[in-house]
Amino acid sequence: MTKLSTKRLQNLAIATLVGLLSVPALWSPAMAGEVSPGLHKVLKAAEAEAAGAEVAVPVIISYRSESDPFALRKRLRTEERRFRRSAVPRTLQAETRDAGRDLRAMVEAIGGRNIRDLWIASSVSAELTPAMIAEVLQQPDVIQVRQDAMTASPFPMAGAPGAPEWNISMVGAPELWNLGYLGGSVVVATLDTGADALHPELAPSFRGGDNSWYDPYGEHATPYDRTGHGTQVLGLIVAGEGSGASLGVAPQARWIAAKIYDDAGNGTESAVHAAFQWLLDPDGDPLTDDAPDVVNSSWGITDAGVCNTEFLPDIEALKAADIAVVFSVGNSGPAPTTGESPGNNPGVLSVGAVDSLSEVAAFSSRGPSSCDDGLMPRLVAPGDSVQTTDLSFGGMTNYVTVSGTSFAAPHVAGVLALLRDAVPPASVDELESVLFASAVDLGTPGPDQDSGYGLVAALAALNLLSYPVDVDGDGFSASLDCNDTNATIYPGAPERIRDGVDQDCNGYDLTIKVYQAVFSHDGGSLRLRVKSGYGDKAALEVVGVGPLTYRERYKDWYMNGGPVDGYATPVITVRGIEGDIAVTPRKPLPKR
Repeated sequence: MTKLSTKRLQNLAIATLVGLLSVPALWSPAMAGEVSPGLHKVLKAAEAEAAGAEVAVPVIISYRSESDPFALRKRLRTEERRFRRSAVPRTLQAETRDAGRDLRAMVEAIGGRNIRDLWIASSVSAELTPAMIAEVLQQPDVIQVRQDAMTASPFPMAGAPGAPEWNISMVGAPELWNLGYLGGSVVVATLDTGADALHPELAPSFRGGDNSWYDPYGEHATPYDRTGHGTQVLGLIVAGEGSGASLGVAPQARWIAAKIYDDAGNGTESAVHAAFQWLLDPDGDPLTDDAPDVVNSSWGITDAGVCNTEFLPDIEALKAADIAVVFSVGNSGPAPTTGESPGNNPGVLSVGAVDSLSEVAAFSSRGPSSCDDGLMPRLVAPGDSVQTTDLSFGGMTNYVTVSGTSFAAPHVAGVLALLRDAVPPASVDELESVLFASAVDLGTPGPDQDSGYGLVAALAALNLLSYPVDVDGDGFSASLDCNDTNATIYPGAPERIRDGVDQDCNGYDLTIKVYQAVFSHDGGSLRLRVKSGYGDKAALEVVGVGPLTYRERYKDWYMNGGPVDGYATPVITVRGIEGDIAVTPRKPLPKR
């Protein structure tokens, strides 16, 4: 079995393919799952290069499970943090255990290599030949087999020399330091190119032990950073004053890190999923609380303006465990709709960059989000010509000036660390709410697609962080309210149909649409045809009558019968996980 290099596969995946190649057909009506278009291209190109040899390619296999990080976050919203941190990994593993175990066993039995359990994403990654993929697709729980896609690591962008500490002062960090809050009780994490733990500014705050460093590629057993990007990001969160100026926003916070790119500068989807999964439970024991409080992610997986929600369930899982997650928004501005994923995903705390004059940097990506037309970035922070730590080459005190939204995001991560240090019980929802409500408005009055809610302001956020937090004054605290900056959104609020907003905070937009609703001639039975954006997971029923049946062929929910007293109660209620919708069935046409 010939194994192609990941770099070669990346080139093959984007090559222009002409003609039909002799890859076996990978789908038939009898098969349960599907092959993604991207994987089809990779397989054709690999077959052509291998000249008839059997080729294994890296893939991710998604399977059906009961796992739903979005719903889990909603269920756990009011629970204590320690319980949430334990419950999330245990629940996700339990919900994927049977399907995942059976699939892994099957993949191993047919000869798959480098098999990895990605329970956080209801997936298994492996290296499979086309024939193996065809076998996998016949498994009833398999949804899709897709290429284990790759992305290139971010590289540092040099900045012009600037005055020291302007960025630290701009976000208000010294004001919290003066109150005694420097992040000492908090653990922060970075998903990046790695970290240089030998740098004198970073070495003292590394948490250490066997639960503080993760390299999914198995290249380095201890912290390492080949390019310096991750070291530069980390310095803006936790570095001290060794340079003669304050570098990090939360200088007493401890750090852990995951290296999501290999030494060649390539990252795979499976490795990133594995890193998110590790963050939920670094030591592999859900009963010990060693997860970080804040995670900084200064990277993207798409071109500007493209929406990819591959990692949104992972982010929701971390937030369900009350772990704050911060993303940079990208460096493709100033045109609109130029954010990168996952920074442009719905609900993600994305950060753009400003310069020392509080002007949004020209390179900082703008909204609206290409995923949901929502606000993006959510906040801005210093990211143009800021000083930070650089590769130490074995322990030298090296520093560098950098620019990019990659370096704006860690300012927000640092402020989150200070706030949690100051008010330990504060939940992620509460912290995000006060950051949005207290941000310094820039540009056009009110939230806008250049600067979001505005420039992060640490002291103003702390001043709002009292209990219960109810920023929008709708009577629901941030721990219960799914959007504490909008008074029309709260638990139990009237839901607007198919507007893309979850007004009632039940975790879903109301997408139910009734295509047919007809009583029988005597009013004693009912015919319904209903669709929902949530497909077979919508769990639709008629209140007081019974459940509808999902038809896979038509992608709809159907009822033909059911005892009703239609003429006496002309309005019926269709209910599902999204909520309720009232329907008035018509009488059938007169018989002729």
